[in-house]
Amino acid sequence: MTVSATATEQAPQFPLKRGCPFAPPETATEFRESGTPRRVTIWDGSTPWLITRHDHIQQILGAGDRISADVTAPGFPNTSDAQPAVEGDIFFRKDGDQHLPIRRILNPDFTAKRSEALRPRIAELTDLLIDELIVMERPLDLIEHFALALPTVVICEVLGVPYEERHTVHESSKKFVQLSVPHEEKMAAHAALHANLSAHMESKRTRPDNGLLSRLVNVHVDEKGDLTFEEAVGLGALVIGAGHETTANMIGLGILALVREPEQRAIMLSDPAKYASTCVEEMMRYWSMVQTEPRRVLTQDMEVGGVLLRAGEGIICNLPAANRDPLVFAEPEKLDITRVERKHMGFGYGVHQCLGQNLSRVEMQVAWPRLFQRIPDLRLAVEESELHFHDDALTYGLETLPVTW
Repeated sequence: MTVSATATEQAPQFPLKRGCPFAPPETATEFRESGTPRRVTIWDGSTPWLITRHDHIQQILGAGDRISADVTAPGFPNTSDAQPAVEGDIFFRKDGDQHLPIRRILNPDFTAKRSEALRPRIAELTDLLIDELIVMERPLDLIEHFALALPTVVICEVLGVPYEERHTVHESSKKFVQLSVPHEEKMAAHAALHANLSAHMESKRTRPDNGLLSRLVNVHVDEKGDLTFEEAVGLGALVIGAGHETTANMIGLGILALVREPEQRAIMLSDPAKYASTCVEEMMRYWSMVQTEPRRVLTQDMEVGGVLLRAGEGIICNLPAANRDPLVFAEPEKLDITRVERKHMGFGYGVHQCLGQNLSRVEMQVAWPRLFQRIPDLRLAVEESELHFHDDALTYGLETLPVTW
C-alpha cells in the first residue's frame, strides 16, 4: 500500500547529531529501521525526505532524469541560502548535458589506470612527509602535517604544480575546510589560489607537461575551445577543493580507527599488499564521511519504500545509516578490514559518484600502512574524549588529531 507524501509526521532538525562519534546519528538509524523515508526539517523550515536504507538510496540516485542535482532547481534542499549563488554553475551540481561533458574532460586524469601509475610517486611523497614528521616536536597535529598535507602534494602532482610550491597550495586549500576561518579570509585564500593556478596554467602554454593544468589550457582552451581560460582555472581550483577535504578527513579517521583497534592494524601490517585495499573499502563504509549529502530534488513522482514522493520535493540521502544497513552488511557496527563486501556507497552512487575515488583509494592504500610501518608506536597524545569531530559539516572528520610516539 502506497502512503501519500502529504502524511504528517514529526520532522527532526537536520543535520542530525551523533550521540557516538563512531556511529551514525541514532535518529538516522531509527529511520532506517522503520523501513520508510521520513521527513526532516532544514535551516529554512522546509521538510525534505531523509532516505536511510541502502536499497532506497540506490533507487533514488539511480533514477536518472527523475531526480535533479541542480541546486538552483525549485524545491532543492540547499544547505544555506548562499548555496545556489555559490555553487549554481559548478558542473557536479548540474544534470545531463551540463554535467557529463565537463566530467569527461576531467576523467582521463582520474582513471584507475592513471591513479595506479601514480602509486610509486605517492609512496615517495608519503615517505617525504613522514621524514618531516619524525623530526618535528611532539605532540603534533597529524591532520595538518599528514592527513591534509598528503592530498595536497598528490593533487599538485596531478595538476602539474611543482612539489616545492606545495605549501602555497596547502595554506590556501586548508582554509577552505577549517570551520573557524572567517569568510573574508576564505575568500582571500580562494583568490590567492586562483592567481597561483592562473600563473601556472599560463606557463604551461610554453612549457607543456603531462599534468591536468597543461591539458586543460593547451587542449581544451587553445585547441578545442570548449573551455575559457577562466573556466579552466576554475576547474583546477575545483579539483583541489573537491578532493582535498574528503580524502584528508578519511586519512585522519582511518588513522584514529587503526590506533583504537590494534588487532585491525596488525592484520593490515601483516600483508599490506593484500589488506590495504580491503582496509580502504571498509573504512569508507564504516566512517561514511559524506554525512549531509547527496541531496536531490524529484522531477517526477516516485514511490520509495511504500511512500509516494512527489515531484518538486527535496531528498537527502544519509550514507552513514545506509552503509550500516544490516540487510546488506553482516555485523555492520563492527570494523573489519578483511570484509569482502564491496557494496558501500562511501563514494556515492550513480552518475554523480566521486570523480576522484580511484586516486583517493591509492592515497589511503599507501598512507596507512606506510605511516604505521615507520612509526609503529604512534598513539593519541590526548584522551579520546578530547577529540573534536565535524558534526554538521558536509564531510565528517577530525578537527585535529594530536599524536605522539
